[in-house]
Amino acid sequence: MAGRRRREFGEIRKIQVTGGSTFIVSLPKHWVTNAGLHPGDSIVVYAQNDNTLLLMPLKEASKRKEVTLGIKNKEWSIDRAVRMLVASYVAGGDIVKLVVKDGTAPIEDKKILRDFINVEELKIINILQRMHKLVWSMIKDTITAFLNLDKDLARDVIMRDDEIDRFYFLFIRQLNLSLQDRRIMIDVGLEEPADAINLAMVARNVERIADHTAYISDKIIKLTKKPYDPLKSKIEELTKAVIEVFNEAMNALYSMNDNMALRAIERATKYMGLEEEIERIVSTVSATDKDTPLLRLIIERLRGMLVDAEDIAEHTMDMIAIRKR
Repeated sequence: MAGRRRREFGEIRKIQVTGGSTFIVSLPKHWVTNAGLHPGDSIVVYAQNDNTLLLMPLKEASKRKEVTLGIKNKEWSIDRAVRMLVASYVAGGDIVKLVVKDGTAPIEDKKILRDFINVEELKIINILQRMHKLVWSMIKDTITAFLNLDKDLARDVIMRDDEIDRFYFLFIRQLNLSLQDRRIMIDVGLEEPADAINLAMVARNVERIADHTAYISDKIIKLTKKPYDPLKSKIEELTKAVIEVFNEAMNALYSMNDNMALRAIERATKYMGLEEEIERIVSTVSATDKDTPLLRLIIERLRGMLVDAEDIAEHTMDMIAIRKR
C-alpha cells in the first residue's frame, strides 16, 4: 500500500518547523543529484495558482537561451534570413545570432533584421490588446482611404501590417514558452493551459484581419476613381459593422463575458446580409469598368474580416465553457 501511494502521489515528505516560525521540507536526493546541486546552492520557488510549488535551480531560472544560425553568403536573401530569425525566436531563443559564412549581409538588410523583432516582452493579454488597437486603427484608415481614394493612407496601412506580424510572432513565442514551462505560463498571464489553443486561434484571427486590411488597401491603390453612391455608403456600413463586431468580440475576451460574445456572434450573422446587398449593387456596374473586379475583391475581404471577428467571439465562448466545467 505504501509503495502504491508513493507512485500515485510522488514522495511524501512531512513539513517541519525550524526557529519557531520557518517551515521546511526536505528535497528528494535524486532530484538534487540530477539537477547538479550541492549544499549552499540556491533554488527558486514559484508558488502556483493551483497551490502547487515549482522548484528550479537558480542557474536554470536565470539562464538565457542563445541560438547561432549560419547562412552561406551565396544563399543570402533577406526573406530567408527573416524566416530563420523568426523560427528561432518563436522557438524560444533569447539571443539569436545570425552568421553569414564567407561574407557579410548588406547594410540595408542588417537594419531590417534589427528592426524586425524589436518589441518588449509582454503578457499575452497585453500583446492581444496592442494588436487589437492597431488593427482597429488599420480598419478605420482603410475605409477612409477607400472613401477618399487616399492612396498614401492605403500605403501606410500596408506598412502597419508588418507591426502586427511582429506582435503575432511575439505572442506565439510567449505561448510556446509557457507550454514548456509552468513558471513562464504564470509570468505571461496564461491562467489555464487549456486556453492556449483558443488564444492562439484568436491571435491568428486578429493577424488575419490585419492581412485583410492590407489586401484591401493594396486594391484601393489600384482603383481608378472614387466609389459612387449607393455603393460607397453600403461598403462604409459593412466596414463599421466589422469594427463593431471586432471590438465587441475582443472586449468579451478581455472580460470573459459570454453575453457579450453571444451578441457579437448574433450581430455578425445579421450583418452578413450586407454583403449580398453590396454584391447586387456591384452587379449593376458595367463589366468593362476596370474597378469592378477590384471592388468584388474588397467586398470579399470585408466579409472575411467579419467572419474572423465572429470566430474570436466563438473562441471566447469555448474558453468560458472550459472555466465552467
